[in-house]
Amino acid sequence: MMRRIVVLVFGFILAVGAGAIFLIVSALLDPATREAGFAAATSGLFAFVEEDVRAGGWSDPLATFGFIIWSTIIATCVAPLAVAALIGEIAGARSLLWYSGASATLAGASPWIARAAMGLDRAREASPLELRIALLFFLTGALAGTIYWLIAAPPPARQMARPKAPLGEV
Repeated sequence: MMRRIVVLVFGFILAVGAGAIFLIVSALLDPATREAGFAAATSGLFAFVEEDVRAGGWSDPLATFGFIIWSTIIATCVAPLAVAALIGEIAGARSLLWYSGASATLAGASPWIARAAMGLDRAREASPLELRIALLFFLTGALAGTIYWLIAAPPPARQMARPKAPLGEV
């Protein structure tokens, strides 16, 4: 049992790391996503800095930028994979379709889930750029789910009982 837990944690950490790297690299390689991400990051950075200045202190702007990247990775890599892995382990799912599909669907839907959780009016509509970013999140979730499945899901050969030896052999 302890071995299984170690394998699950190792697979989860590796899958989240690979998903985070994929998300950052693919966001930087796509021109539209890069411009939108840069605009969102700078506006978020300036909003945090302005709040810090109003509060009388000056926090590290690099730490603020790191927080924005961290929250994006949590929303697209960690949370969807954690939900898919937890439900998959409880239900005994061993399918690539489950781990990859559930993680990808939750990651792709994360912008709308966040909007609905905050009660925003625009929870039902999206611009073409938002759909492009959602596709990037979907692919990130699919990659993370696939890597988790490759590492943590036991092969079917281990689950089946060993075949009995023929009658003449011992």
